[in-house]
Amino acid sequence: MAISGILVHCLEDDLEVVEQQVSSMEELTTYGIHEGAYVVAVVESPSDVIEKVVKRIGRLDGVLTVYTTYLTIEDEIDDDGNLTTNLSATQHMKMEPRQDG
Repeated sequence: MAISGILVHCLEDDLEVVEQQVSSMEELTTYGIHEGAYVVAVVESPSDVIEKVVKRIGRLDGVLTVYTTYLTIEDEIDDDGNLTTNLSATQHMKMEPRQDG
């Protein structure tokens, strides 16, 4: 299980709706709105699922981008110090620019 802190940067008019949508996602726990522009959340899921969760959040209306503020995958490391899943953090956290209309 990986744990990641994220900030969901939103348009001010969409903050409350985005917070409700994010809080309804099974893998996420929200912790309110920060500085009138960010939904603060924690994702708990297998590391190979985090990319899908971040992309799903990034596609919500009103979301400008999703920032990863913290990531731990400690429990997915075996006794020899190797990851037990095929994970490249740069691939899993990279988001493509949003394509509207």
